[in-house]
Amino acid sequence: MDLIVDHIRHFYGDVLALDDVSLDVRQGEILALIGPSGCGKSTLLGILGGLLAPSEGSVQLRGAPPRGSLNPLTYVFQDFALLPWRSVAQNVSLPLEHHPITRADRDARIADALARTGLSDFADALPRQLSGGMRQRVGIARALAASPDILLMDEPLSALDAQTRDLLMEDFLALWLRERITAVYVTHNLAEAVRLANRVAVLTRRPGRLREIVEIPIPQAERQSPERQVELLAIQTHLWSLIRDEAAVADREIITVTA
Repeated sequence: MDLIVDHIRHFYGDVLALDDVSLDVRQGEILALIGPSGCGKSTLLGILGGLLAPSEGSVQLRGAPPRGSLNPLTYVFQDFALLPWRSVAQNVSLPLEHHPITRADRDARIADALARTGLSDFADALPRQLSGGMRQRVGIARALAASPDILLMDEPLSALDAQTRDLLMEDFLALWLRERITAVYVTHNLAEAVRLANRVAVLTRRPGRLREIVEIPIPQAERQSPERQVELLAIQTHLWSLIRDEAAVADREIITVTA
């Protein structure tokens, strides 16, 4: 499915958070959302997933969801959002429990999601027994269990240390290269956006408007190659030039709206 964002505006009271944002998310791509703090990235993600109703404009899904999809749009959160008293498998089961599926189907989905994220040997572990990276893998497995067509990822690696972030980024990219799951990926980390995304949508300082969509023509599988580093650095430098001045201003603002 494609996700079509059409002239979105959103207010928090009298404060305009997003203004006239239109873009499309193409089937099988990773679209990164970047911008200064407070520009409305997470607000836009909430609107895409139906957690927020926009003040104006619309979000539409074009095309049919994959066979067996229970939730066409599924979130992966920054803070893992795991229930500490549930095992890994029981946490992965959560999005399945309100759907009328058989126990055999549920168990098969859980086993498949754990296998796809390298968690099969940790099915009975509790979240407190896992590292931060492993807990985030559980969050991704939980999203995959519902067979979504589009993952909505809200800074999923920002709570992790640098080494764990790099490892999990490579794991997610390997999953994407195998399965080509569509993803909208909110991040403050430009290197992360350049490593993962097919395109990067840059929002302005509040009210968030679409400044530019930057294509990254280098295949993800080649982006670790030393020969492509100069090109990738040039793209990252261009992205920083688009947000640098506004990021400096946003850093000195009193925060009144969630980013």
